[in-house]
Amino acid sequence: MNVRPFKWLRSLHAKLFLVTALVTSVLTVAVAYNITRNSRRELEAYSRKLTIEAARTVETEILERDPNFRDKRKVEEMLESLAGDDRSIFQIDVFQRIDSTDAVDLLVSSGVEEEVQWSRDLGQFMSLKEPLAEEVDLTTGNKGWKVYLPIHNPKAGRPPIGLIRAYCDLERWETVWANNRKGTWKMLPLVVLGEFILLWVLLGIFVNDPLHNITQAMERLEQGDVSARASVQHADELGSIADRFNLMASQLQRASGEREAFIEEIHGLNANLQGRIDAALGDLQAKNAELESLVERNSLLREELGQQERLAVAGQLTATFAHEVGTPLNLVNSHLQLLQREEDLTDKTRDRLGVIQAQIQRVGEIVRRLLDMTRRPQLKQETVSLDALLEDLQQLWTPTLAAHRVDFHVDAPKGVKVSADRKQMEQLFINLVNNAVDAMPEGGHIHLRVTPAGSGWNLELQDSGQGIAPDVLPKVFKPMFTTKPEGKGTGLGLAICREIIRTHGGEIRIESEVGHGTTVVFNLPGVAQAAA
Repeated sequence: MNVRPFKWLRSLHAKLFLVTALVTSVLTVAVAYNITRNSRRELEAYSRKLTIEAARTVETEILERDPNFRDKRKVEEMLESLAGDDRSIFQIDVFQRIDSTDAVDLLVSSGVEEEVQWSRDLGQFMSLKEPLAEEVDLTTGNKGWKVYLPIHNPKAGRPPIGLIRAYCDLERWETVWANNRKGTWKMLPLVVLGEFILLWVLLGIFVNDPLHNITQAMERLEQGDVSARASVQHADELGSIADRFNLMASQLQRASGEREAFIEEIHGLNANLQGRIDAALGDLQAKNAELESLVERNSLLREELGQQERLAVAGQLTATFAHEVGTPLNLVNSHLQLLQREEDLTDKTRDRLGVIQAQIQRVGEIVRRLLDMTRRPQLKQETVSLDALLEDLQQLWTPTLAAHRVDFHVDAPKGVKVSADRKQMEQLFINLVNNAVDAMPEGGHIHLRVTPAGSGWNLELQDSGQGIAPDVLPKVFKPMFTTKPEGKGTGLGLAICREIIRTHGGEIRIESEVGHGTTVVFNLPGVAQAAA
């Protein structure tokens, strides 16, 4: 029988063989296991019974020969004939009742009497109605049975005259059981192999060969041989299938001549129709792709327009605010300067006027910075050393980082230079670092990593803060959107950062996971690669 492994694994013969072989092998193993287990139980039961019988023999001999224990030598000779290292009965101890008490005393033992472990309270076992057998560890290190049997008084109604304790070493029985188990498991593979061979042959004769004949006839019929017939002679379901197939093949042979012309005509129509369908589908796919591109561009333009409108509105509001607040501040500042010129002011008053003027100047600086944030950045590119830029910025934000218990670490090659507007770069890094510090109220770490990317540089600013929720992440670059508490954020910082990066011809994105920090990734044009 020609068997191809991969094809055979998909066949009914394989499925029946594997399932039946699995079931029969499991049953065979289960039977073998059950036989070995029952064999062990039978040997344990037999050895237990043998130990009890030995104890009963000793009791019978004592009652017949010396019930009063007058001749200790007779008992010793009897024990030596029943127990010893070369016998299954390992040791027998005989105890004699002490007077009329329930205590016992060792009379004689088949072993070394000095090594016999006993106590007088063993007399409690004289009250047993039946022998007591328990499995224990012998001094030889093997398992064994320990049996207690009272020596009944030959006089009816009187208490037992003593106690017998017998030990049975299970080592020999363990050897017998191990040999039986070894023989059983040694024969098991041959039995299973025989079952597999018999099963293979039977399935081949009654299943695989008929199915092979039927499938061969089907393949010939499929290839156009309308004279194909299945030669299955079994009077079973497979034979019935073969008969029905042969009848169907005969009908197909009669109808094939009538259908050939019709099939050819259909093939011609199908080919023509398929060509038209393919052409229409090609046009439709091209138009769909063009429409998707237009929709995507429209969406991007709308989003960009919306952001520009929000920035414009924010700029107008800020400019109005700056004008309305700046004019009174200038007047107040002018009057303060006039007051400070008066000569009759006390030092304390002059100090207070200085404090007021400093705070007014601080408010004016805040208004100017807010106004600068809303103005579209004007690019003034120059060669900027990243090392010098970060060194200057660290002097600026070191007090803030120390106050918030935040460490700042830079991992960048030496001599990195970018083509950028230094002021805008300062604003970019200050905004990003401030956002990172705000995200770590309990302190943390900020890591800036710089790597080369073509003619430019990739920068990754990573913090160990709270992270950004997935539903908030797509909105962070929108103007006027902020997650900070009221009064702590303007919603313009990241929008301005993106505008700065885009003005420099780069892109910026944010990767974040709640509880695992945030990473801002952006790129800048380079001037020259860092020296090796």
